[in-house]
Amino acid sequence: MAGAFSLSVFALLRDADQLAMLKEDPSLFKPAVDELLRFFTVIQGDGRVASEDVEVGGQLIAKGDAVIFSLLSANHDESVFPDAATIDLHRDARRHFAFGLGVHQCIGQALARVELEIALASLFRRFPTLRLATEIENIPFRGDMLVYGAYEMPVTW
Repeated sequence: MAGAFSLSVFALLRDADQLAMLKEDPSLFKPAVDELLRFFTVIQGDGRVASEDVEVGGQLIAKGDAVIFSLLSANHDESVFPDAATIDLHRDARRHFAFGLGVHQCIGQALARVELEIALASLFRRFPTLRLATEIENIPFRGDMLVYGAYEMPVTW
């Protein structure tokens, strides 16, 4: 959850309008969690082995074939999440794939959502002037692994 927390903080610190909205109406923290999880998907991809022959997009995936897919891409699908490249804390983002799908969903997702909601609300209540201590382009992100996140994110208040 640490990765999702830091990415959510980053997202809110770089989008002053969305953060101001949360500060004005703290009841938005609960629905905001799913939008933040959708926007910055920590686990960006996954894989499965086909249990039977199936055709997807005109391509046959044979039983036993390994398939790798992008959760990030699914969470930014414009047909499901219009204007997906923008954070919209009023968006109904409950259909995101940040916790997987079907029998492969994270069993701790309810706890993770509550933890993220409480942590974000507490952080911005305790440090209302929290801001990035460096320019956005200076924050190093790890994009070379399956797990996405920031190596560091200096802040001040």
